[in-house]
Amino acid sequence: MHYLKRNTKYSILAFLIIVLSITISISTLAKTEVYFSLYDNSQILSTTSLKPEVQTININSASQDELMKILKISKPLAQKIINLREKLGGLKEPKDLLQLPELTNLNWREWEEERIIINVDQNTGM
Repeated sequence: MHYLKRNTKYSILAFLIIVLSITISISTLAKTEVYFSLYDNSQILSTTSLKPEVQTININSASQDELMKILKISKPLAQKIINLREKLGGLKEPKDLLQLPELTNLNWREWEEERIIINVDQNTGM
């Protein structure tokens, strides 16, 4: 009788170990399939399709809305740019924007990364 109880305990333990092993295997397999699925999809995307298109803005003629939309800046900051260009009679070079303390070289790097070109063509503006 004692021998039978011991075998039953070992049988139950063995059964639980097998169930646990199968569960872990299925879980690992499911994660692997998701990983491969994501990996395969990433191979389809080309790196050139991830680059934003080039946007050009003439800082001397852009409207407040254009400044906000293209440069991704606030309405008050766009108005400060307009006020600065009016005060100076037009900006001579794009870096003149750095006269505004709200704009920094960090903004320039972000604009470059987003492929935003700022020009100051005096002929089409003020």
